Amino acid sequence: MSSDAGTTSPTGHDRVDAVLERAAELDALPVAEHPGRYEELHADLVAELNAEPGTVPAGLVPGRQAGQEQSGSR
Repeated sequence: MSSDAGTTSPTGHDRVDAVLERAAELDALPVAEHPGRYEELHADLVAELNAEPGTVPAGLVPGRQAGQEQSGSR
């Protein structure tokens, strides 16, 4: 196992990063608790994917750059 195993790079989205930090704690849990934790983590990530677009940093919304507004013209 490499020395950086279990570490994640920040995504820039605080709520996603918090979920990933909790996922990194799996090694400390008994294997019998892993399925329940995976279900919790998955539910939290799905909630982030379903979040209102205005709550997601602009750099993480496809087709938008930070500081740019969606234009109504096509």
